[in-house]
Amino acid sequence: CGMFAEECRKVAAEFPDVAYDEVMVDTFAMRLAMKPQIFDVAVTTNTFGDILSDEAAGLVGGLGMAPGLCAGGRWAMAQATHGSAPDIAGRGIANPYAMIMSGQMLLDWLGRHRNEPRANAAADKIARAVDKVIEDKIDLTPDLGGTGATRSMAAAVQLAIS
Repeated sequence: CGMFAEECRKVAAEFPDVAYDEVMVDTFAMRLAMKPQIFDVAVTTNTFGDILSDEAAGLVGGLGMAPGLCAGGRWAMAQATHGSAPDIAGRGIANPYAMIMSGQMLLDWLGRHRNEPRANAAADKIARAVDKVIEDKIDLTPDLGGTGATRSMAAAVQLAIS
């Protein structure tokens, strides 16, 4: 993607203190599977980003475990990386983790970037509640080895927050 790479190089030149490396997508995919910890931030086109984010989600248990936050200097948008999951829509088995943690990440971002202590406190409460629900292993969805449903797992998180 010539023009995309060209623009990335221009922006990278403005930030010499930030490491910049170009990698072909197939090589990136292999490195992501072998040593995901070597990556911090990846900037890519939408198509390659969709493919690579799904691969990365597979490394942590699947799309239901992949929250997302698109953030810039002034604005941020949270979204679960899994999309609408039409293959399981209406069955009540979708893992709510990614959606809940996307909101948690947005609150954390707001707390840090807008100096909003209440957002920080809410983000911390949500993170602790989700950790507790996963640790307790009671209301987990089938993809996490449980027999719970989307609503019961979400309700368990809500109860753990209170």
